[in-house]
Amino acid sequence: MAPCGALGGKMNGGLTFIISSVLFGFGLAVDAFLISLAGGMNEPNAKRGKIFASALVFALFQFIAPMIGWICVRALAERFLFFNECLSAIALAVLLFLGIKMLAEGLKKKDGKEEQKPKSGFGALMVRATVSSVDALSMGFTIAEYSWQTAVAGAAIIAVITFIAYAAGFFIGRKFGTKFADKAMVIGGILFIVMALEVFFRGF
Repeated sequence: MAPCGALGGKMNGGLTFIISSVLFGFGLAVDAFLISLAGGMNEPNAKRGKIFASALVFALFQFIAPMIGWICVRALAERFLFFNECLSAIALAVLLFLGIKMLAEGLKKKDGKEEQKPKSGFGALMVRATVSSVDALSMGFTIAEYSWQTAVAGAAIIAVITFIAYAAGFFIGRKFGTKFADKAMVIGGILFIVMALEVFFRGF
């Protein structure tokens, strides 16, 4: 396995960094997109201000979560050198886990039961935003070798994509309901698996 520093250096490179961040963004934005699809279907008359405010909340959580993960992993890496040597393997495991989980959920056949309507209100919004950012928190393992400036830039890209995905999902949900939900999960799962393969071939 190549040293994690070498992996981080490659990922920090301009175009590669942007592509990686965009892929991370699309993969992590799937949950926000799915939630907004249901929201658009159940609140077709919601005002644009509310939609964009909700999208901003999700974007902020998706920005903060990977930064928290990055801080935690960096702190551990500084204390334990062996942990630093295992970062690329951990990143591979995290990406594979997220990819397989999303792919399985997207391919899972529905049992015909109607989905419960999501609750509305600020409290429910915060809960959903928190839950959807758990995967982004684990993403801190995969960007641990970034400098803080690069980590902030990567998290910002993820946040922007999440904002767009949530807003788009709401408007799509108004017209088409949640028929695209399974496809979004499958695409998100494939993206994470592709990123895992990239980490594998670069780090080993």
